Amino acid sequence: MKNLLAFLVFCLFTVISNLGLYAQDVDPNELVGGINNLWQYHTFKTASEEVKGNPFLFEDWNTKGVVYSKGKYFEVDKLNYNIHNEEIGALKEKESVFVYDTQYIDSVKIDNIRLHKLDGKFFEVLETGSKASLFKKYETRIVDGMINNMDGTIAPSRFVIMDDYYVLSQDKLQKFKPSKGSLDDIFGDQAQEMKKIMKSKKLNYKKQEGLISIFEAYNNL
Repeated sequence: MKNLLAFLVFCLFTVISNLGLYAQDVDPNELVGGINNLWQYHTFKTASEEVKGNPFLFEDWNTKGVVYSKGKYFEVDKLNYNIHNEEIGALKEKESVFVYDTQYIDSVKIDNIRLHKLDGKFFEVLETGSKASLFKKYETRIVDGMINNMDGTIAPSRFVIMDDYYVLSQDKLQKFKPSKGSLDDIFGDQAQEMKKIMKSKKLNYKKQEGLISIFEAYNNL
């Protein structure tokens, strides 16, 4: 039994080493996942057709990533986020992706984007604070293929990546559409003071940079 356990630990360690993954003060047994073919991972099949396109947050896999789990972290090259499947994966070879078991992941950082898991899904962190935190949620939508009028053929359906803002305030996570009214609802008794700040600093809630600055100012009041 001990020999079998030692063999399993050795196999798991070998997979990790081949991935070029580096652990900081972590037990290799905590890394759980599996290998998927990249072509399969890049393709989604419905009951009637195959959907083409890119369901990943980064089209280019030449990324630097960090996976955070239970207070520990792992530095990972070629990390990516499959938006459609809510999965985190690392490119191992040209055609293979190591897909992590997301139940063990708290958050990840890929290049300059930090994704935090809330309610079992990953949200991009834009601004965090004691009063309100601003996130962005990426979603995929399937657009039906167009009909070619010349020969009657139908192009494959494809993925389209969309996003929405979310706000975490008073322990409630809600979809957020930026507007004067929706901001006033969040700011509450401090709405008038925030209006003065937004006017004096010329902060535009219709632009993401401005929206982030607005939430940062609110959390600092």
